[in-house]
Amino acid sequence: MLYLALAVVCSVGIAVTFKYADRAGMPTFALFAVNYLIATGSATLASGGPGAVVFSTTVVSFGMLLGTLFVWSFFLLMLTVRKLGMVIPVTLMRLSVVLPVLGSILIFAEQPTLLQSAGIVLAFAVLPLASREKLTRATLRPLLKGGLGWALVLFISYGVTDFLFKVQKEMLPVRDPYDLLVVVFGTALAITLTAAVVRRERVTARVLGLGIVLGLLNLYSTYFFIRALGELPGIVVYPANGIGIIVLSSLVGVLLWKEPLPARNVAALLLAAVALVLLA
Repeated sequence: MLYLALAVVCSVGIAVTFKYADRAGMPTFALFAVNYLIATGSATLASGGPGAVVFSTTVVSFGMLLGTLFVWSFFLLMLTVRKLGMVIPVTLMRLSVVLPVLGSILIFAEQPTLLQSAGIVLAFAVLPLASREKLTRATLRPLLKGGLGWALVLFISYGVTDFLFKVQKEMLPVRDPYDLLVVVFGTALAITLTAAVVRRERVTARVLGLGIVLGLLNLYSTYFFIRALGELPGIVVYPANGIGIIVLSSLVGVLLWKEPLPARNVAALLLAAVALVLLA
């Protein structure tokens, strides 16, 4: 469970960094380009240097697909938030974990124990409660008035991207996860750098500094997540990662940003703690 815990900590660090960048009004694509440059360079060094990275046609193709999906999912989230507001996209992004869990059961024949099954069910029940805003008739109105298509694409994109890490572990073993991540982040770098140039976004000293932090957090959140999938069943990793991020990010929000917790969020945290115990 150590790798899973480290992946959660890094993921929450990414969320905190994004929130700071948003409040500071930093250019998005320039920040992402620096982030992916640092992640690519760090993965190359961690793999043993440029000459030590082992590439194959299959690994390169798979890594390029993942890198493209990383950036596509981010673009899609921004677009969907503009069309539907914040509540529905964030809720669907969290609920998309159902796809890799089902894939682990149906495709890779992972069978949860009775307690784990209860933990999985409880985890999915917790996810909608974790939103800071309620799902109301007003927040659902944009979804019902033509936004359903975008919502489904977002749900599928995030779920498929997560599940591909399970596919890689089972069907495409690599010498070192860093070899794959060099391709993943290198592809994302090429896309976001192109977008930053087209939009004429500048890399300031603050963007550079925050991009370095974000790049290291991005690299290790993915690396630890891959290692967690190598040690634990997907049916445990995916829901535990989701609710672990919810619990820790909520605590950070209270302690760092002084954000109040509504009663439903407190209930979600208590249920999430129970779900984590059952999953473990």
